[in-house]
Amino acid sequence: MKHFKNMVVEWVISRLSGKAQVLVPRYGFYVWTCLGLQGVPVVLLRGPTLPSGQNGTLLVAGHDPWVAYLPNRFFIGEPQRELVGNVALRDLPVLLDRLREAADLTIVRADRLSAETFFGKDYLAVPEWIDMRLALAGDLDGLVRSNRSIREDMRLVRKHKLQPLVTEREERFDEFYDSMYVPFSRDRHGDMAIIKGRQELRRFIRKGGILWVRRDNQPLAGVLYERKQDTFNLLAIGMTSGELPLKKRGIMAALYYYSIQHARQSGFTEVNFRAARSSLHDGLFRYKRKWGNALFDNPNSYYDLLIRWNSVNGIVKDFFSHTGLVFRDGGRLSAIHGDETQSRRSLWIEGLHRLYLLTACGRQPMIDEGVPVKRNRSHARFSATLS
Repeated sequence: MKHFKNMVVEWVISRLSGKAQVLVPRYGFYVWTCLGLQGVPVVLLRGPTLPSGQNGTLLVAGHDPWVAYLPNRFFIGEPQRELVGNVALRDLPVLLDRLREAADLTIVRADRLSAETFFGKDYLAVPEWIDMRLALAGDLDGLVRSNRSIREDMRLVRKHKLQPLVTEREERFDEFYDSMYVPFSRDRHGDMAIIKGRQELRRFIRKGGILWVRRDNQPLAGVLYERKQDTFNLLAIGMTSGELPLKKRGIMAALYYYSIQHARQSGFTEVNFRAARSSLHDGLFRYKRKWGNALFDNPNSYYDLLIRWNSVNGIVKDFFSHTGLVFRDGGRLSAIHGDETQSRRSLWIEGLHRLYLLTACGRQPMIDEGVPVKRNRSHARFSATLS
């Protein structure tokens, strides 16, 4: 029933247009919270933590499965759960302050307006999702040559003889939706999958089409795109099931490469690769980063994950070492991590305002935007306008 309610909410939001699609969810979730129409479950989670196996504790407020992303990166396996209670969000800060010392980290999932209204500045406001976009200002093949990982991916594209095909508007839409998009989304995201409705995507595709990746004229994957002014928006990715991991890697590279190529040839100035998790170490985030993407705030991400540590102990440092987080920093996006041995170059991405290191004294600035970060020339030239 809860999953059905979430699907209804997402469907209603998808039917809105223009500013209403941003304003109605933003203020609607806030009003829902203030009226106390839905209590927030609060739990204590305990168990061995990544990577050391040392026992740690999280104080978590929010609904599953949406709040589970960071706990899944914190623990080894399934933690023990102790239900504290269901609390109105406006009463939540007092309860969390009282229980603060019982946990290494506190994590709260709240809509953005409630997060700004009820919670103090001792929380990091981490967007649930951020946008990642690529400015088409350089040589695509130069980008491929400049990055060893992309070169290896493209070797797989050539090995499997993967080729593109573009269909316009609604041609073969149902085939893509039923055989690729829906099963791929469920396999990839499980309980956290938010599957866009058929009619919603059909509205977008009227201003776009589908770019397919094929082998021997057999479609293996596709991406549904929309033309929006000078931006080539990638809205939905699908893939046939049963592909081997290395082949999947080649297929994904082919989708990215041919999408960029098609956008450039069609005269677009930007490709919007859409949402990624707000973690420097998330797999999809890093994959998009290596293709030259920059960070942008996501206007359609209605929730924040609020993070607070009780003290910077070894468990907290370990967590931020393998899960650096992007957070709101005075109207901009900054990031924080906990591993002194990681180079700035390996963590920095265009669109960040500042990169912080978490120390025993709190967060310490490492680098600001505008300060040169040494990168090879082809990659820097391709990303020159991504700021």
